[in-house]
Amino acid sequence: MADSVVPLTFVKVLTPVVSAGDGAPAVLIHGWASGSMYWEPLAERLLDAGRDVWIPDLPGYHPGDTLPPGFPWTLDSAAASVAAAIELRSDSPVHLVGHSMGGSVSLTLAAARPELVATLTLVGMAPVPQNQGFKEVLRSQLDQGFFDPETVAKLMNAWYGELPAADMERLSTGFEVPFPVLSASATAAMTGVEPSVPGRVHAPLLVIAGTEDRVRPMEQMRSFVAESPQRALKAIPGAGHNVHWEQPEKCAAALIGFWKTSRPLPA
Repeated sequence: MADSVVPLTFVKVLTPVVSAGDGAPAVLIHGWASGSMYWEPLAERLLDAGRDVWIPDLPGYHPGDTLPPGFPWTLDSAAASVAAAIELRSDSPVHLVGHSMGGSVSLTLAAARPELVATLTLVGMAPVPQNQGFKEVLRSQLDQGFFDPETVAKLMNAWYGELPAADMERLSTGFEVPFPVLSASATAAMTGVEPSVPGRVHAPLLVIAGTEDRVRPMEQMRSFVAESPQRALKAIPGAGHNVHWEQPEKCAAALIGFWKTSRPLPA
């Protein structure tokens, strides 16, 4: 993993009133052009179930963040920064949950630092080639140097479907991240993890996917899971790409069941 590490300026630490007794917190890693707020519905259900929840903003994504000159925003550097935040707060492995690009960051972390990860869950993500149309839309915006409102609306619709105006305003603030960070992390998301990464992950792995995901089709999820007996798939009927936002109760139930029954393979 890259030597470049920046301290994460924001990690929301949530503690339940009554603990479920599992000391491992759930660390929720957001995707591209997103942030900690879209985890709120899922975090509430996990807290109700007695689970500790940590929600970091990735490097450069928290309002007011200033990254060091020359900081290379890559999956490696993002994963190393998250790993440093975990080490700072915990002396035992965590339940790592990554959505979309956050899944790529989480896979990279789990492969490089297996001692930090008790389980790994990928939400709306499998390490397979992305939709070509989606990549072309991103490249056109990166080439012009900004994301225009029409494209933002198109992407948000693909991710969430129809949203109330208030939710659209809140959730689209991820596009307000400084363009150099948005651009570099978009490139990281499009490039994806190195081919050797999934095979180096020893933690039990769950994929949670919406059956109506327009970014990552179910066929891709099933093919990835079928490659290893250490991987499992939970399909959420009718949900889209941001399944944790649309169906937080079902996502929480899937996570809690997975955590209760998972045991890692020897490294």
